[in-house]
Amino acid sequence: MGKSLVIAYILWAIGGWLGLHHFYLGRDRQAFVWWTLVGGYGGVGLIVDFFRLSRYVEYANYSPKYQDAIRQKMKDSLKPNFSFYRFAGQIVFGNLLSWVVYRAIPEEDVLGVNLWWLIVLVPLGSAIGVHVIGNIGSQEGSILPSLLAAYIALPFYTMPNPKYNWSTWLAALAFRFSVRWRKGKPQKRHFCKRIATMSACGVLYLSLWTSYMYYNLRITNEHGESIHFRDSVANLVNSPMFRELRDSLRHLWKYYKVHGWQTLWNEIITQLDPMGERNALTTLELGYGATQEEITQKWRKLSKTWHPDKYRDPDEKEEAQKKFMEIQDAYDRISTLHSRRKKMNSKPRTEDEGPEEVKVEL
Repeated sequence: MGKSLVIAYILWAIGGWLGLHHFYLGRDRQAFVWWTLVGGYGGVGLIVDFFRLSRYVEYANYSPKYQDAIRQKMKDSLKPNFSFYRFAGQIVFGNLLSWVVYRAIPEEDVLGVNLWWLIVLVPLGSAIGVHVIGNIGSQEGSILPSLLAAYIALPFYTMPNPKYNWSTWLAALAFRFSVRWRKGKPQKRHFCKRIATMSACGVLYLSLWTSYMYYNLRITNEHGESIHFRDSVANLVNSPMFRELRDSLRHLWKYYKVHGWQTLWNEIITQLDPMGERNALTTLELGYGATQEEITQKWRKLSKTWHPDKYRDPDEKEEAQKKFMEIQDAYDRISTLHSRRKKMNSKPRTEDEGPEEVKVEL
Protein backbone atom coordinates (compact mmCIF):
# COMPACT_ATOMS: atom_id res chain seq x y z
CA MET A 1 0.00 0.00 0.00
CA GLY A 2 1.34 3.41 -0.96
CA LYS A 3 2.32 6.05 1.53
CA SER A 4 -0.06 8.96 2.08
CA LEU A 5 1.11 12.57 1.98
CA VAL A 6 -1.68 13.55 4.39
CA ILE A 7 -0.58 10.98 6.98
CA ALA A 8 3.03 12.05 6.51
CA TYR A 9 2.13 15.67 7.28
CA ILE A 10 0.07 14.62 10.31
CA LEU A 11 3.02 12.65 11.69
CA TRP A 12 5.29 15.58 10.85
CA ALA A 13 3.05 17.84 12.93
CA ILE A 14 2.57 15.61 15.98
CA GLY A 15 5.86 13.72 16.08
CA GLY A 16 8.24 15.42 13.70
CA TRP A 17 10.71 16.14 16.52
CA LEU A 18 11.05 12.36 16.92
CA GLY A 19 11.24 11.64 13.20
CA LEU A 20 7.90 9.78 13.05
CA HIS A 21 7.16 10.97 9.52
CA HIS A 22 10.49 9.63 8.30
CA PHE A 23 9.92 6.28 10.00
CA TYR A 24 6.50 6.08 8.34
CA LEU A 25 8.10 6.68 4.94
CA GLY A 26 10.76 4.02 5.53
CA ARG A 27 13.57 6.54 6.00
CA ASP A 28 14.81 4.94 9.22
CA ARG A 29 18.26 6.53 9.11
CA GLN A 30 16.80 10.00 8.86
CA ALA A 31 14.26 9.22 11.59
CA PHE A 32 17.09 8.25 13.95
CA VAL A 33 19.03 11.41 13.08
CA TRP A 34 15.97 13.58 13.71
CA TRP A 35 15.47 11.88 17.08
CA THR A 36 19.06 12.45 18.20
CA LEU A 37 19.20 16.03 16.90
CA VAL A 38 15.72 17.01 18.15
CA GLY A 39 13.99 17.59 14.85
CA GLY A 40 17.16 17.93 12.80
CA TYR A 41 19.47 20.41 14.52
CA GLY A 42 16.89 21.92 16.83
CA GLY A 43 14.04 21.96 14.32
CA VAL A 44 15.89 23.26 11.26
CA GLY A 45 15.52 19.93 9.48
CA LEU A 46 11.88 19.79 10.47
CA ILE A 47 11.24 23.09 8.69
CA VAL A 48 13.03 21.83 5.57
CA ASP A 49 10.93 18.65 5.67
CA PHE A 50 7.76 20.70 5.40
CA PHE A 51 8.75 21.71 1.87
CA ARG A 52 10.33 18.38 0.88
CA LEU A 53 7.76 15.96 2.23
CA SER A 54 5.99 15.50 -1.10
CA ARG A 55 9.27 14.39 -2.70
CA TYR A 56 9.90 11.98 0.17
CA VAL A 57 6.47 10.42 -0.39
CA GLU A 58 7.13 10.06 -4.12
CA TYR A 59 10.43 8.32 -3.33
CA ALA A 60 8.78 5.99 -0.81
CA ASN A 61 6.07 5.06 -3.34
CA TYR A 62 8.60 4.87 -6.19
CA SER A 63 6.13 6.86 -8.27
CA PRO A 64 6.52 7.26 -12.06
CA LYS A 65 7.30 10.94 -11.50
CA TYR A 66 10.17 10.04 -9.20
CA GLN A 67 11.46 7.35 -11.58
CA ASP A 68 11.55 9.80 -14.48
CA ALA A 69 13.34 12.40 -12.34
CA ILE A 70 15.99 9.99 -11.03
CA ARG A 71 16.65 8.56 -14.50
CA GLN A 72 17.24 12.07 -15.80
CA LYS A 73 19.63 12.81 -12.94
CA MET A 74 21.55 9.60 -13.64
CA LYS A 75 21.88 10.59 -17.29
CA ASP A 76 23.09 14.06 -16.41
CA SER A 77 25.65 12.90 -13.83
CA LEU A 78 27.35 9.57 -13.17
CA LYS A 79 27.31 10.23 -9.43
CA PRO A 80 25.21 12.49 -7.19
CA ASN A 81 26.22 16.13 -7.20
CA PHE A 82 27.67 17.73 -4.10
CA SER A 83 24.95 18.88 -1.69
CA PHE A 84 25.87 21.45 0.93
CA TYR A 85 22.77 20.52 2.95
CA ARG A 86 23.81 16.85 3.10
CA PHE A 87 27.48 17.70 3.71
CA ALA A 88 26.51 19.97 6.62
CA GLY A 89 24.37 17.17 8.01
CA GLN A 90 27.33 14.78 7.83
CA ILE A 91 29.52 17.23 9.74
CA VAL A 92 26.90 17.87 12.42
CA PHE A 93 25.91 14.24 12.98
CA GLY A 94 29.47 12.96 12.71
CA ASN A 95 30.63 15.52 15.27
CA LEU A 96 27.77 14.57 17.58
CA LEU A 97 28.57 10.86 17.55
CA SER A 98 32.33 11.37 17.90
CA TRP A 99 31.77 13.87 20.74
CA VAL A 100 29.42 11.63 22.70
CA VAL A 101 31.75 8.63 22.26
CA TYR A 102 34.70 10.70 23.47
CA ARG A 103 32.78 12.06 26.46
CA ALA A 104 31.44 8.62 27.37
CA ILE A 105 34.93 7.20 27.98
CA PRO A 106 35.47 7.22 31.78
CA GLU A 107 38.26 9.55 32.84
CA GLU A 108 38.76 7.54 36.03
CA ASP A 109 39.55 3.86 36.42
CA VAL A 110 36.56 1.52 36.49
CA LEU A 111 37.09 -1.46 38.80
CA GLY A 112 40.78 -0.69 38.67
CA VAL A 113 40.90 -0.76 34.86
CA ASN A 114 41.90 2.26 32.78
CA LEU A 115 39.53 2.49 29.81
CA TRP A 116 41.24 5.38 28.05
CA TRP A 117 42.23 3.03 25.22
CA LEU A 118 38.58 3.22 24.08
CA ILE A 119 39.51 6.52 22.49
CA VAL A 120 40.21 4.48 19.34
CA LEU A 121 36.41 4.29 18.90
CA VAL A 122 36.00 8.05 18.52
CA PRO A 123 36.88 8.15 14.78
CA LEU A 124 34.45 5.26 14.32
CA GLY A 125 31.70 7.55 15.63
CA SER A 126 32.65 10.18 13.05
CA ALA A 127 32.63 7.64 10.22
CA ILE A 128 29.28 6.17 11.24
CA GLY A 129 27.71 9.62 11.46
CA VAL A 130 28.97 10.57 8.00
CA HIS A 131 27.91 7.21 6.56
CA VAL A 132 24.38 7.40 7.99
CA ILE A 133 23.70 10.84 6.51
CA GLY A 134 25.35 9.91 3.22
CA ASN A 135 23.12 6.86 2.75
CA ILE A 136 19.80 8.63 3.18
CA GLY A 137 17.49 8.73 0.18
CA SER A 138 18.53 8.20 -3.43
CA GLN A 139 22.28 7.92 -2.90
CA GLU A 140 24.57 5.51 -1.08
CA GLY A 141 28.23 4.97 -0.37
CA SER A 142 30.69 2.71 1.42
CA ILE A 143 31.81 3.39 4.97
CA LEU A 144 35.37 2.21 4.27
CA PRO A 145 36.80 5.46 2.78
CA SER A 146 35.25 7.52 5.57
CA LEU A 147 36.54 5.10 8.20
CA LEU A 148 40.11 5.17 6.89
CA ALA A 149 40.09 8.96 6.60
CA ALA A 150 38.64 9.39 10.10
CA TYR A 151 41.44 7.34 11.67
CA ILE A 152 44.07 9.59 10.12
CA ALA A 153 43.12 12.15 12.77
CA LEU A 154 43.41 9.66 15.64
CA PRO A 155 46.77 11.06 16.92
CA PHE A 156 45.10 14.43 17.52
CA TYR A 157 42.84 12.83 20.14
CA THR A 158 45.79 12.44 22.48
CA MET A 159 46.30 16.22 22.62
CA PRO A 160 45.27 18.16 25.76
CA ASN A 161 42.44 19.80 23.81
CA PRO A 162 41.42 17.07 21.34
CA LYS A 163 40.03 18.12 17.96
CA TYR A 164 37.47 15.36 17.46
CA ASN A 165 35.85 17.29 14.59
CA TRP A 166 38.89 16.80 12.38
CA SER A 167 38.07 13.14 11.84
CA THR A 168 34.52 14.10 10.85
CA TRP A 169 35.71 16.56 8.21
CA LEU A 170 38.12 14.02 6.76
CA ALA A 171 35.44 11.32 6.77
CA ALA A 172 32.91 13.58 5.03
CA LEU A 173 35.40 14.56 2.33
CA ALA A 174 36.43 10.94 1.78
CA PHE A 175 32.83 9.82 1.47
CA ARG A 176 32.56 11.67 -1.83
CA PHE A 177 34.90 9.09 -3.40
CA SER A 178 32.44 6.25 -2.79
CA VAL A 179 29.09 7.98 -3.29
CA ARG A 180 26.85 6.61 -6.04
CA TRP A 181 23.21 6.53 -7.07
CA ARG A 182 20.95 4.08 -5.27
CA LYS A 183 19.39 2.01 -8.02
CA GLY A 184 16.05 0.27 -7.93
CA LYS A 185 13.02 0.49 -5.70
CA PRO A 186 13.52 1.26 -2.01
CA GLN A 187 13.79 -1.98 -0.06
CA LYS A 188 10.95 -2.77 2.31
CA ARG A 189 11.97 -4.38 5.59
CA HIS A 190 9.86 -6.15 8.16
CA PHE A 191 8.32 -3.79 10.69
CA CYS A 192 9.54 -5.78 13.71
CA LYS A 193 13.08 -5.81 12.35
CA ARG A 194 12.97 -2.05 11.85
CA ILE A 195 11.72 -1.50 15.39
CA ALA A 196 14.41 -3.80 16.80
CA THR A 197 17.15 -2.00 14.87
CA MET A 198 15.95 1.46 15.87
CA SER A 199 15.58 0.38 19.50
CA ALA A 200 19.09 -1.09 19.59
CA CYS A 201 20.57 2.09 18.12
CA GLY A 202 18.58 4.21 20.57
CA VAL A 203 19.70 2.17 23.58
CA LEU A 204 23.33 2.35 22.46
CA TYR A 205 23.12 6.11 21.95
CA LEU A 206 21.46 6.70 25.33
CA SER A 207 23.99 4.43 27.05
CA LEU A 208 26.78 6.68 25.79
CA TRP A 209 25.05 9.71 27.29
CA THR A 210 24.47 7.79 30.52
CA SER A 211 28.16 6.90 30.75
CA TYR A 212 29.12 10.53 30.19
CA MET A 213 26.72 11.82 32.83
CA TYR A 214 27.75 9.20 35.39
CA TYR A 215 31.52 9.19 34.98
CA ASN A 216 32.55 12.53 33.53
CA LEU A 217 29.86 15.20 33.84
CA ARG A 218 30.70 17.73 36.52
CA ILE A 219 28.72 20.71 37.82
CA THR A 220 30.60 23.90 38.73
CA ASN A 221 29.17 26.59 40.99
CA GLU A 222 29.85 30.33 41.05
CA HIS A 223 32.86 29.80 43.34
CA GLY A 224 34.61 27.53 40.85
CA GLU A 225 33.96 24.42 42.94
CA SER A 226 32.99 21.33 40.95
CA ILE A 227 31.30 18.06 41.81
CA HIS A 228 30.41 14.96 39.83
CA PHE A 229 26.84 14.98 38.58
CA ARG A 230 26.24 11.54 40.10
CA ASP A 231 27.22 12.88 43.52
CA SER A 232 25.03 15.95 43.18
CA VAL A 233 21.79 14.18 42.23
CA ALA A 234 20.72 13.71 45.85
CA ASN A 235 21.42 17.39 46.56
CA LEU A 236 19.52 18.46 43.45
CA VAL A 237 16.50 16.35 44.36
CA ASN A 238 16.46 17.82 47.87
CA SER A 239 17.01 21.39 46.70
CA PRO A 240 14.30 24.00 47.46
CA MET A 241 13.38 24.27 43.77
CA PHE A 242 12.81 20.52 43.39
CA ARG A 243 10.93 20.32 46.66
CA GLU A 244 8.61 23.11 45.56
CA LEU A 245 8.10 21.41 42.20
CA ARG A 246 7.44 18.06 43.87
CA ASP A 247 4.99 19.62 46.32
CA SER A 248 3.20 21.46 43.52
CA LEU A 249 2.81 18.28 41.47
CA ARG A 250 1.59 16.38 44.52
CA HIS A 251 -0.92 19.14 45.25
CA LEU A 252 -2.18 19.09 41.66
CA TRP A 253 -2.58 15.30 41.74
CA LYS A 254 -4.61 15.42 44.97
CA TYR A 255 -6.67 18.29 43.56
CA TYR A 256 -7.36 16.24 40.42
CA LYS A 257 -8.53 13.18 42.39
CA VAL A 258 -10.96 15.29 44.42
CA HIS A 259 -12.29 17.79 41.87
CA GLY A 260 -11.66 16.22 38.46
CA TRP A 261 -9.86 17.37 35.34
CA GLN A 262 -12.01 20.40 34.41
CA THR A 263 -11.72 22.00 37.83
CA LEU A 264 -8.00 21.22 37.91
CA TRP A 265 -7.56 22.89 34.53
CA ASN A 266 -9.37 25.98 35.78
CA GLU A 267 -7.09 26.05 38.81
CA ILE A 268 -4.00 25.78 36.60
CA ILE A 269 -5.24 28.65 34.43
CA THR A 270 -5.87 30.71 37.56
CA GLN A 271 -2.37 30.04 38.88
CA LEU A 272 -0.76 30.85 35.52
CA ASP A 273 -2.54 34.22 35.63
CA PRO A 274 -2.90 34.79 31.86
CA MET A 275 -4.82 38.05 32.43
CA GLY A 276 -2.15 39.40 34.78
CA GLU A 277 -4.68 39.94 37.58
CA ARG A 278 -2.73 38.29 40.39
CA ASN A 279 0.46 40.07 39.41
CA ALA A 280 -1.40 43.40 39.35
CA LEU A 281 -2.86 42.73 42.80
CA THR A 282 0.63 41.93 44.09
CA THR A 283 1.86 45.26 42.71
CA LEU A 284 -0.94 47.02 44.60
CA GLU A 285 -0.13 44.98 47.73
CA LEU A 286 -3.59 43.42 47.79
CA GLY A 287 -4.87 39.87 48.06
CA TYR A 288 -7.03 37.98 45.57
CA GLY A 289 -10.71 38.93 45.86
CA ALA A 290 -10.20 42.58 46.84
CA THR A 291 -13.17 44.85 46.09
CA GLN A 292 -13.02 47.76 43.67
CA GLU A 293 -13.26 50.18 46.58
CA GLU A 294 -10.24 48.60 48.30
CA ILE A 295 -8.33 48.64 45.03
CA THR A 296 -9.05 52.33 44.45
CA GLN A 297 -8.04 53.30 47.98
CA LYS A 298 -4.79 51.35 47.73
CA TRP A 299 -4.04 52.81 44.31
CA ARG A 300 -4.44 56.38 45.59
CA LYS A 301 -2.24 55.68 48.60
CA LEU A 302 0.56 54.07 46.57
CA SER A 303 0.33 56.75 43.87
CA LYS A 304 0.99 59.43 46.47
CA THR A 305 3.84 57.44 48.02
CA TRP A 306 5.60 56.79 44.72
CA HIS A 307 4.83 60.00 42.85
CA PRO A 308 8.08 61.07 41.10
CA ASP A 309 7.67 64.73 42.12
CA LYS A 310 8.33 63.78 45.76
CA TYR A 311 11.89 62.68 44.98
CA ARG A 312 14.86 64.93 44.19
CA ASP A 313 17.68 62.43 43.85
CA PRO A 314 17.90 61.40 40.14
CA ASP A 315 18.28 57.69 40.90
CA GLU A 316 15.43 57.67 43.40
CA LYS A 317 13.29 59.73 41.02
CA GLU A 318 13.90 57.22 38.22
CA GLU A 319 13.02 54.30 40.48
CA ALA A 320 9.88 56.09 41.69
CA GLN A 321 8.86 56.84 38.11
CA LYS A 322 9.15 53.15 37.23
CA LYS A 323 7.20 52.07 40.31
CA PHE A 324 4.56 54.74 39.70
CA MET A 325 3.98 53.48 36.15
CA GLU A 326 3.68 49.90 37.39
CA ILE A 327 1.04 51.00 39.90
CA GLN A 328 -0.95 52.86 37.24
CA ASP A 329 -0.77 49.90 34.86
CA ALA A 330 -1.85 47.48 37.61
CA TYR A 331 -4.81 49.66 38.57
CA ASP A 332 -5.95 50.07 34.96
CA ARG A 333 -5.68 46.32 34.35
CA ILE A 334 -7.71 45.33 37.42
CA SER A 335 -10.32 48.06 36.89
CA THR A 336 -10.83 46.92 33.31
CA LEU A 337 -11.29 43.31 34.40
CA HIS A 338 -13.77 44.27 37.12
CA SER A 339 -15.75 46.48 34.75
CA ARG A 340 -15.95 43.68 32.20
CA ARG A 341 -17.15 41.21 34.84
CA LYS A 342 -19.84 43.60 36.06
CA LYS A 343 -21.20 43.82 32.54
CA MET A 344 -21.22 40.02 32.30
CA ASN A 345 -23.09 39.73 35.63
CA SER A 346 -25.70 42.28 34.60
CA LYS A 347 -26.24 40.83 31.11
CA PRO A 348 -29.80 39.36 30.82
CA ARG A 349 -30.06 35.62 30.18
CA THR A 350 -32.09 34.02 27.41
CA GLU A 351 -34.98 31.63 28.02
CA ASP A 352 -32.78 28.65 27.11
CA GLU A 353 -30.22 29.70 29.68
CA GLY A 354 -32.85 29.94 32.42
CA PRO A 355 -33.70 32.68 34.89
CA GLU A 356 -30.71 32.19 37.14
CA GLU A 357 -28.23 35.07 37.08
CA VAL A 358 -24.65 34.41 36.05
CA LYS A 359 -22.29 35.16 38.90
CA VAL A 360 -18.70 35.99 38.18
CA GLU A 361 -16.41 36.38 41.17
CA LEU A 362 -14.74 39.76 41.43
